[in-house]
This record gives sequence, C-alpha cells and structure tokens, in this order.
Amino acid sequence: MAPVLDEAAKATGITVRPTYAGTLDAVERIASGEADKAYDAIWLSSNDYLRLRPDTAKKITNETPVMTSPVAVGVRPAAVARLGWDPAKVTWSQLHRAVADGKLTYGMTDPKRSNSGFSALVSVASGLSGAQSALTEEDVAKATPKLKEFFSGQKLTSGSSGWLATAYARRTDVDALVNYESVLLSAPEKLTVIRPADGVVTADYPLTLLTSARPEAKEAAAGSPPGCAPRTPSGGSPGRPCAARWSPGSARPRRSPGTRAASSLPGSRAVADGLLDAYDNTLRRPPARCTCSTPRAPWAASGSTG
Repeated sequence: MAPVLDEAAKATGITVRPTYAGTLDAVERIASGEADKAYDAIWLSSNDYLRLRPDTAKKITNETPVMTSPVAVGVRPAAVARLGWDPAKVTWSQLHRAVADGKLTYGMTDPKRSNSGFSALVSVASGLSGAQSALTEEDVAKATPKLKEFFSGQKLTSGSSGWLATAYARRTDVDALVNYESVLLSAPEKLTVIRPADGVVTADYPLTLLTSARPEAKEAAAGSPPGCAPRTPSGGSPGRPCAARWSPGSARPRRSPGTRAASSLPGSRAVADGLLDAYDNTLRRPPARCTCSTPRAPWAASGSTG
C-alpha cells in the first residue's frame, strides 16, 4: 500500500505515516490508552476483536471499510488432486479429516498475534462444533477433540500474514496455507483457493478514526471519500471493494457480495480469550516456526495535512 499512500498524498495533500504491529497487539495498545495522542487512526484488517473489548468503545469513531478479503485455505494443486476434492464444496470437516488422516499439512499465523490466525481459529471451531450463532464455551468444548487433531497438521507459523506467506514460499513440505484470500491469490506459486463451504470470517480493513485524534486529522478524515475500490501495486492481488462508512450507533456495513461470512464469532471476550488460551496451551502442538525477524503488520496511521 505504500505506493498508493504516496499517490494519495500527492493528490490530496494528506500524508499518512503508518506504524506497524499485529492486530491483536494493536488492540491491547488501544485498550491500554497507549495509542491515545500517539496516533490519529487505526487500520486493522478487522475490528472484530476490538469490538469484543468494551474498554475500547469510546476510543473510536468512524469506520471506513476499504476492501474485504475472507480468510481461506490455499492448497497446492497436487494435494487437491490427491485428495479428490471439489474446491467449491470443501468444508472444515473435510479439511480436519484430511489432517487427522495425515494427508494434509498447513501453515497458519499465531492467532494470539494475527487476525488471520484468529479468524481461522474461529472459523474452524465454528465449523467443527456446528455452531449456528455466536461461538460459546460449549461450542469450543464440543469441538476440542477435533481441534487438537486439526492443529496436529500445523507445520509452519508466524506472527504476520505476510511473513508467513514468504516463509511458505520457501517450503515444499507443507501442503497448504491458511491466509487472506488476497494473499493467497498473489502468492508466487499458484494455489487452489478453498473457501470452506460451512463458513469463513472476512476481514474488511476498516480505516478507523480515534476519538483522541488531532483536530486537523479529524478534518482530513472528514473530507476523505466514503470508501474505495482498492488496487494493489507490484502485481499483487487486490481485495474485494467495500465502500460503506460506519459510525457508532448506526447499522454496520454489509459484507461485499460473494463472500462467505461466518455468523459464529465469539459472543464475548471471555469466549474469545478462552479459545486463544486453549490454542496456546492445549490444542496446538509445538510447531516449526519460521526463522524471521520481528513481524511487521500495518495497524496504526498517523495523518497530517500537507
């Protein structure tokens, strides 16, 4: 996005200076007040986890979704052929069965640091528990035996979706990659993108103004367009356009057509944190971690008028 931001600065006179952190780490900074006065806006891949924190409600104002990208599974075509799958009909239960039978391995980000990992964890827990509404502690308990089997196939992890994709590209012994659809479609190696039929969680990349933003930043944000159809430079694959603005108290913007939205997000922070703790201490086996430097994932934007 750096070239896009540079072009926007030339066109509007507004400069955006990003600081980087993982999504869940960023939420902690917002909740603790660390972000107050230091930043004007946040730009997470999703505000879903942020909304589970009541202590952040008064810290944000307008949300402008920029694009949408579901968390999906990119599988090497040879593995799809070996498993005899129709990509349009694969479910989380089929993915679990393939992993449990030792026929599929994959990489996924750390859900305690990265939204793609958190979204994948929620999606697979919902799919394997059969949850029909907000994910509950009972749903997590019901799915736990299968979740342990599913995470036995995780061979690669990282704190950032981008770093994970880079590490995966160097490996030939891992069959699949759980990541954003936009990342999977722009991978150097052609992957078959599977969006499990029983539900996925979709990121909408909302640019969100902080209530503590400087007056000039609020003025700049108020003059910005209500959304955009993004383009990704350097041959990357863009997300799907989403152009709805949201303000507290109003109905939230709908997902763009064609995405498979999961309706089973955790019903409370306690359920979400319990699921994350279970992953860290019970569900996963110690994975082979990629040897990369501290991940950098965009989260906060400090704007200034030129």
